[in-house]
Amino acid sequence: MIVWSYGTVMRIIREEETLQEVEVRVGEKDLSAALNYPQLTGRIEPGEKVIMNTTAVELGLGSGGKHFVSARIGADGQPIIDAEAAQCGHIIKLRYTPFQHAVQTAEEGKIIAESLDTAEKALKQTPVIIGETHSMLPAFVLSIRYLSQREGEGKMPRICYIMSEGGALPLALSDHIRHLQSLGLLVGTITYGHTFGGQTECVNLYTALLAARFVWEADMIVIMPGPGIVGTGTALGFSGMEQVAIIETVHKLGGIPILIPRVSRADSRERHAGISHHTATVLRFVRNTPLLLNLEQNPELIAQIGEQSRHHTLILHDPLNREEWQAIEASYPGSLTTMGRTAEEDPAFFVHTYYAARLAQSQYEKREAVRKMDLFA
Repeated sequence: MIVWSYGTVMRIIREEETLQEVEVRVGEKDLSAALNYPQLTGRIEPGEKVIMNTTAVELGLGSGGKHFVSARIGADGQPIIDAEAAQCGHIIKLRYTPFQHAVQTAEEGKIIAESLDTAEKALKQTPVIIGETHSMLPAFVLSIRYLSQREGEGKMPRICYIMSEGGALPLALSDHIRHLQSLGLLVGTITYGHTFGGQTECVNLYTALLAARFVWEADMIVIMPGPGIVGTGTALGFSGMEQVAIIETVHKLGGIPILIPRVSRADSRERHAGISHHTATVLRFVRNTPLLLNLEQNPELIAQIGEQSRHHTLILHDPLNREEWQAIEASYPGSLTTMGRTAEEDPAFFVHTYYAARLAQSQYEKREAVRKMDLFA
């Protein structure tokens, strides 16, 4: 059940193109923070009356202690409609909910492959990096930048981010996206299904991958959820199971799936010790689908995934040291943590994200070498 509350906007705390954080007074209560997505409701001004979804805060569900603006109310008591925001495409996201809204999708523009025969080979061996948690995104992209600079030429591959449906649905919620784009490390963002707010909107995963290839001309594609994944402690009850479908789709479209394993030495839960049971379960369900996984000759981790290692594991050996990681994260304006833990507290998580980046970089360089040979053939 949804808990609704009225409030008055007292001031704007933070102003972004796709997100506003505001301070609201709810009745006679103390001031509270609320998030507003201008794509849904338009841009708020101080003094406006708003209706908010306060469910998570009321129930103590830990969504950052913030409310979410659902509607703006004018002085006449009628909803405020942003005419400019209302001009969009014809594909509805969040369908049949109070927050359904229309977006312009790549499919409407007919700028992606339309032939099935073309689509099945469309990715042309493009590395597609798949992860379970949003915290893997900045760690991976920063590692790619470090590796690119270390090679001497400094040629950064064009990286496109696709946000899956496993976590938050609004892309605007991600501070990591804003930071990475401010550093010029992402060429574009895509949201598909019921996620929304990407620079390109798509109907499904297949067309999202095609849009990354044809719209953004990506050299690498990263697919992982936004903030806030779900786990229940059961064998299959976690949002990371979406990785099975993602891996299979990437392979079917001619890409190279590269899985970032979820690894931890600091998680107190036994099921997440070493390689998380989430990663091990995903590998079990895609054992007949080719993918790449870099475990750096770690016999303990290889033993954890058992016979799946024979099908999927690519072995490289070039351990990451502490000074290298400090160089990787030095210029990042945000905070690099996983489940609240820093790289100092849980180095295994970040180290294996780096190993995945090195694997992706090697595949990118191999693909570039082949492409250059074709050009001069």
